[in-house]
Amino acid sequence: MMDYTSCCQYMRQFFEKYYAQLEEESPIAVMFPMDESEKAMWSDNADPNEEWKKWKLVPSTVTDQEIEQLEEEIGIQLPKCLRAFLTVYHHHFGEPIGSNSIIEPFYEIRNAWNPLLVKCGYLPFTWAEDGYYIRCINLEHMPDEEQCGIYQIDHEALFSMDEDTVQKGEIEQNMEYISQNLFTYLESFLGERESL
Repeated sequence: MMDYTSCCQYMRQFFEKYYAQLEEESPIAVMFPMDESEKAMWSDNADPNEEWKKWKLVPSTVTDQEIEQLEEEIGIQLPKCLRAFLTVYHHHFGEPIGSNSIIEPFYEIRNAWNPLLVKCGYLPFTWAEDGYYIRCINLEHMPDEEQCGIYQIDHEALFSMDEDTVQKGEIEQNMEYISQNLFTYLESFLGERESL
């Protein structure tokens, strides 16, 4: 089981490899509409007059105190892997990885957060809105994060469920297994599918 330092190292390597892969595949893949508020994320040759600018990975400015405030807000302690995901780099990777903007680093988690899922042991971390799927970490095997699978659920399935009466089985029957854990989930986006 990885400690927090190892998780951070893993995430740093993943982000750097994935950024290089996207940049090589298509320059548009690392473009995002950004204004002056995100100037720190503009690449060195970004045109300030263009809305869409090439972005760059920026070391995260998220503090431990901000993570603790987020945990208090959502009512769950983040797994080390997700904490590392949020505290290594700011980036604008699209769905289904999710952005971690310098101006709104927790947007993806807040946007995907759902009390029904949390009550049943699933931590939403991004919402693949085009596909209507909320992606979650199954916390059932915590603290063994390498056994905490990644699942997705169609958000429309949640409309008919009641927060007060929902049972874990109702959620589970609507869940679709995606990957063994957050690490294998991220690796699946690397073209070479190499271990980090």
